[in-house]
Amino acid sequence: MALSIVEFAKVRDTVSELLDELRLDAYLFEIEPRDEQWELKVDCAVEADGAWETITLSVSKETLLLSRNDVPARRRMLTEWRERLAACKLRAGRGDDENAIPDH
Repeated sequence: MALSIVEFAKVRDTVSELLDELRLDAYLFEIEPRDEQWELKVDCAVEADGAWETITLSVSKETLLLSRNDVPARRRMLTEWRERLAACKLRAGRGDDENAIPDH
């Protein structure tokens, strides 16, 4: 799989934007290309006790890049990630805007 630095940077920026939209309190992430699906590892502070947990997600590069400009694709991805990362602690002041996704 040939991957340009520019393409990888776009994927990484997109993941960062999506995770920021989820309003996680504290997290680190790594994204690694695989054959068809990419592996996203998110280390996040856990709501219950403040410990850290690693959650691994599988995501396609095409879906990630599509979610940069396609609002429905972005919503689907955020909904899926919100469910998978439900144990992660969220920032205070979250409010009721959890489904509000800005048009990018």
